[in-house]
Amino acid sequence: MIRQKAKSVLFVTTTLGTGGAEQMLLKILQRLDRDQFDPVVVSLLDEGTVGKKIKALGIPVICLRMDRLVHILAAPFVLGRLIQQHRFDLIQGWMYHGNLLAWLGRFLANSHAPLSFGVRQSFYGLSRERFNTRWVIRANAWLSERVQGCVFNSFFSLETHRNFGFGGSGMRVIPNGFDVETFAPCPEKGVAVRSALQIADELVVGMVARFHPVKGHHDFLRAAKVVHQHRPDVKFLLAGTGVTEKSPQLMAWIDELGIAKAVLLLGERSDISDLNNVFDIACLASKAEAFPNAIGESMACGVPCVVTDVGDCADIVGPTGRVVRAGEPELLAMAMLELLEMAPEDRQSLGRAARRRIMERFDMDRVAQHYGECFHTLVSKAKTS
Repeated sequence: MIRQKAKSVLFVTTTLGTGGAEQMLLKILQRLDRDQFDPVVVSLLDEGTVGKKIKALGIPVICLRMDRLVHILAAPFVLGRLIQQHRFDLIQGWMYHGNLLAWLGRFLANSHAPLSFGVRQSFYGLSRERFNTRWVIRANAWLSERVQGCVFNSFFSLETHRNFGFGGSGMRVIPNGFDVETFAPCPEKGVAVRSALQIADELVVGMVARFHPVKGHHDFLRAAKVVHQHRPDVKFLLAGTGVTEKSPQLMAWIDELGIAKAVLLLGERSDISDLNNVFDIACLASKAEAFPNAIGESMACGVPCVVTDVGDCADIVGPTGRVVRAGEPELLAMAMLELLEMAPEDRQSLGRAARRRIMERFDMDRVAQHYGECFHTLVSKAKTS
């Protein structure tokens, strides 16, 4: 039997930092069948933390370093030459700026390789975007009907972008996925982290999110005050980039609300799976999302969640947690209290149901398989057209 040559796939991503979109790209590349696909990754900036991990997989990472004007001007031509030289079977954009540069590079290379956009966020209107990003989104919308595919990570993202003007017959949803072996219940790890944080038997509510206005930290802390008034034995753990005592805004809110003794700010952590095993419930207080990884990771660890009704959160959590309107900390607090007041065995049963939901619907191996099927379809259509 003659073995077919692996299809060469170029991923063009905006960044390779520590964000959710970058982590999802890494997880897809870790599981992509290398007998069928031969990937190369281009980053518009540097290789960041994720780029190093991708290189460790034996996948080339090329950095255009578009943080300087001279590199910005040269980048489309550098990418165009790369596409000409390698004659990729497929080009996959990743995030708005990556999509646009992928199109420019393919155009300059006069390549006929199918191009698929990758949209990794929800859209709440141009007014919420930075000025420079607005025209990039407009360009993505105009080009979306002129490329062969467009993959969104949530149904909410697809609908909000479609309403803005994204189109084309190749639009589809492939949700984020989760490593259910790494993110799994492990009480021993939870005990070790509790000991390190000097938390005894208190109930713990956790939230993992970078410090940003859209993540709703103020609403979470206001809800924490209400919970604290009813249950002073509950601890609130917050982790994420910028979530430290060095943040004047966070410390001002905590002092103003009088909950300093109940709140721990842990900053960016590399042991998120271990940390989730400390949580009795996890929370997401965001004002906008597409498909938040933090909630899926908590659920995979067997932790029931209280989330705001943004993006696809309600669909992710389903009946295994509680969903409330965004921007209403009182409702957030009542939902937290409802789960905290449950008998431990009932709360644990809810957590087991949450893990089953992730395993059945969002297992990372299955998600990577969906990407592989999508790539095969795009390449096959290009050959027959």
